[in-house]
Amino acid sequence: MRIGSNNLAYPFEARPEPAHKIEVAIGVYWLRMPLPISLNHINLWLLDDDDGWTIVDTGMSTDETKSLWESLLENQLDSKPVKRVIGTHMHLDHIGLAGWLCRKCEVDLWMPRSEYLSCRVFSSEMKEDPSTETVEFYKSAGFQHEELAVFRDRFQARSHFMTAMPTSYRQIKDHEKITIGEHEWTVMVGSGHSPEHACLYCEDLNLLIAGDQILPRITPNVSVRPDQPQSNPLEEWLESCRRFKNRIDETVLILPSHGDPFYGAPLRIQEIIDDHEQALARLHENCNTPKRVVDVFPALFKGKVEDHNLVIGTCEALAHLNYLLERQQLQMFVEDNGVKRFQQN
Repeated sequence: MRIGSNNLAYPFEARPEPAHKIEVAIGVYWLRMPLPISLNHINLWLLDDDDGWTIVDTGMSTDETKSLWESLLENQLDSKPVKRVIGTHMHLDHIGLAGWLCRKCEVDLWMPRSEYLSCRVFSSEMKEDPSTETVEFYKSAGFQHEELAVFRDRFQARSHFMTAMPTSYRQIKDHEKITIGEHEWTVMVGSGHSPEHACLYCEDLNLLIAGDQILPRITPNVSVRPDQPQSNPLEEWLESCRRFKNRIDETVLILPSHGDPFYGAPLRIQEIIDDHEQALARLHENCNTPKRVVDVFPALFKGKVEDHNLVIGTCEALAHLNYLLERQQLQMFVEDNGVKRFQQN
């Protein structure tokens, strides 16, 4: 057992090689696939399902990941078929290959309704130029001509990382019980990071497949999307964190989508809550004079926000601003050119 710098306990020394699995509990296997982004890996999960297998999450659609999946399906499944694919949520690193895997294995995708429908909208949206409303969303945050040009160039590039979604699915819901092999799994839904993020808790094994809901070292992104510019996802996220903290104790093995499996969920969840509350305090102080969304990055982020992370940084900054706006700690006004500015009340 290794104790990390943030006092979490990490029980596994080795990580799985691509296209190989490591057993982390009876019938629960850890897979690890590369990502072509700065966050360079994702953990996926393979559950023994008696005469077959259940896959949890898929990775992004790249030639490399497809090849690794083909090798894994051929060599690591003990000649048993895949019976279903479960998608925790809508983000490309989790669901990019869902359509390809479901068609290849001839199985259904199981997913929360809001996540599935968001994927269908998202995949359709990526095939077109950004809408006028989407462009105005970023202009109102303070994007200049150069930033908008980069955004337009990259908008459709995301479609390369996602195969066509299945046109039907099996809905899963909060508190639902799913029998997989010899074990019963309870769906636990969080929101804020995505609309209806599904985690899977197995009381028998005392473990939680946590997706992005609880990560050991990085704080999951919480963003306002252009289609809901006045939303308050950070309020939903913090409420979800508190709810998970009350339901999961320190003895539960957390299987996160990024980083290593660990013990100590309540400690880590409280650290995530504290990080956001500290960021909100810094942001409120920073808005002692009127600020555009792009002006508040130094109050929220340690590193420089550049082209490759400008969109995600903008959407997360707006999530924090909207939170303070709804708490009436900030006021917002719109200039004649459509740019929003935020200032302390």
